[in-house]
Amino acid sequence: MSTVTKYAPGSKVRYGYAKGPAQIAALVVAILLLVTGILGFIPGVTTDLGDITFAGPYSGAHLLGVFQTSVLRNSVWILMGLIGLGAPVKRLGATLYMSGMAGFFFTLFLYDLLFGNSDFGGNIFSSNVPDFALDFCYGLAFAITALSTSQIALMGSDYEE
Repeated sequence: MSTVTKYAPGSKVRYGYAKGPAQIAALVVAILLLVTGILGFIPGVTTDLGDITFAGPYSGAHLLGVFQTSVLRNSVWILMGLIGLGAPVKRLGATLYMSGMAGFFFTLFLYDLLFGNSDFGGNIFSSNVPDFALDFCYGLAFAITALSTSQIALMGSDYEE
């Protein structure tokens, strides 16, 4: 016998950890970033792993043979993923996390454009043209996701924190 939960008219549906749209999106992003960061340290997935540097523009390691990576870059991705695992608790936290990740990746994209693989002393991230494109696409995707799952987009729905 199945049970159907009925709500009184005007009542809101409450969700828990990673149950609402914003929370699910934040959890997916957190896992994506966490897995990407971990894959950057796995031989075979990352080519020329012996040539990886801690930071700077001249790392010889490439994630999936395409994206130039370094210990710092992988560590930042892992850290951002770990931070995101706490974001799906509430809708606001999930939306802020997604917006923050969009801002972070757009900032990283601008940093890549300005410094790329230059000899500038402050260049701490290794990156190549595919990294530029990935950072921009991640920033755009995360911004669109944050906007589409935000509180404004969900006003009038049966969703509540």
